[in-house]
Amino acid sequence: MKKLFLAAFVAVVSLTANAQLWVGGELGYNYQRTTNHKVEVGKANNFSILPEIGYKLNDKIDVAVEIGFLHGEEGAKMMGRTVGDDQYANAFILNPYLRYTFAKAGNFSFFADGGFTYGNIHICGDDNSINAWQIAIKPGISYALSPKVSLVAHVGGIAYSYSKYDELKTNGFDLGVSGNNITFGAYVNF
Repeated sequence: MKKLFLAAFVAVVSLTANAQLWVGGELGYNYQRTTNHKVEVGKANNFSILPEIGYKLNDKIDVAVEIGFLHGEEGAKMMGRTVGDDQYANAFILNPYLRYTFAKAGNFSFFADGGFTYGNIHICGDDNSINAWQIAIKPGISYALSPKVSLVAHVGGIAYSYSKYDELKTNGFDLGVSGNNITFGAYVNF
């Protein structure tokens, strides 16, 4: 029995010694202010904290998980849902995904992330929460500053989302690139 545990320990240590583990994530912030004849009629602060951890299986494929927190005020879009007037919402998300790197040019890598995201959105002042999920493919680009540090950007993508709030069900389909769906992040490779 001791030999079995020793063999398992040696196998785990040898796998992690050569591990291509990386950590990183994205931070986001958006502020918007609405005026009517120079009188402020609304303002909103929206932010996201999305840490990630991943493992490089080979030169082309990574597996990763993103666990994060989103805060959105009126007009913010959260997993296909738009926060209503005079409301704010907080969301917890869990997003396991697979990254496929399809091209490299110097320090640049071009990839697509495909994953399934679950979100639990709570609108403040309401006892019920919204359960939402999304299946998405997001193209991205990575630039290696060094062998250990990379900058990453995602640009748009294609997504199907579903959410349920009491008896209200929302299905959404998103396709395209706009200034509202560009994100930036950084990764550290171990």
